[in-house]
Amino acid sequence: MWDWLRGKSGPTAPPRGVVVDAGIPNQERVAELPLPEALFVLHYNGFAKLPEIAELRQLLLNTARNGDFLRDLPRVSARRLEESAALQSRFGIELETVVQFFKVLHSEITRRMYIDAARKREDVAGLQFTLRDPAGADAGVCAIAEANPYDLGVGTYPFIHIPENPHPGTENPFIIRIVMKKDLA
Repeated sequence: MWDWLRGKSGPTAPPRGVVVDAGIPNQERVAELPLPEALFVLHYNGFAKLPEIAELRQLLLNTARNGDFLRDLPRVSARRLEESAALQSRFGIELETVVQFFKVLHSEITRRMYIDAARKREDVAGLQFTLRDPAGADAGVCAIAEANPYDLGVGTYPFIHIPENPHPGTENPFIIRIVMKKDLA
């Protein structure tokens, strides 16, 4: 307390251990996130609240592909982009609209990274899709979560048949869990 009052706000001893930023060690961080342009355009067109301006699309794509996008989260990323590119004055885009779109991209990127990581694990049979919001889900989303087309269990799909978000431009409506082969027996 006295150190704080005297203006000494830092720790007296250096922190111990490995410093980890956003749960990922620096050596494992990626410079660019897995967001193919075709997937970005699919969500951009499905979102339908942004104008069809090539320069704006490229700014949003570059921001969402940046390795810091997941750490910064949608709101911080949108604020930084507004500060650097003046989206409101140049394109007439409200900050909240960009935040909503970045939430869509954030959920898509984390979904893809989770699926890619699951593919690399041994003894994984597939992924199970359950609904985040069962009350607000439509018939198409419910069909994915309730189907058992591969006899792996309800809502469970092998990696070669992973369903996409049935509503591009919206946040992924599923909770995805890894299903191990030993759990199927």
